[in-house]
Amino acid sequence: MGSDIKVTFSALETASADTAATTARITSQLEDLRRQLAPMVATWTGDAAATYRASQQKWDTSAAELTTTLGTIGRLVGQAGQNYRATEQANRARFA
Repeated sequence: MGSDIKVTFSALETASADTAATTARITSQLEDLRRQLAPMVATWTGDAAATYRASQQKWDTSAAELTTTLGTIGRLVGQAGQNYRATEQANRARFA
């Protein structure tokens, strides 16, 4: 037998909003870290500077992918909540 599915619309809305807030917080913290490191990084030359720039580029790419993924998750959770709500309303209308 299948398991019951219980959906709480407010929980899905909260999860979607929390995901967006977490994404914004991560982005802000990474930007703050970059600003804090900038004076020190500006003094690096040669291989140290080149290695840092290459590593930072990889980090930036990964952070952008994370941001995109979290944005997608948040959007899809919100969409699922809207879809469940619309289905619930349609089912209620059938019995009205």
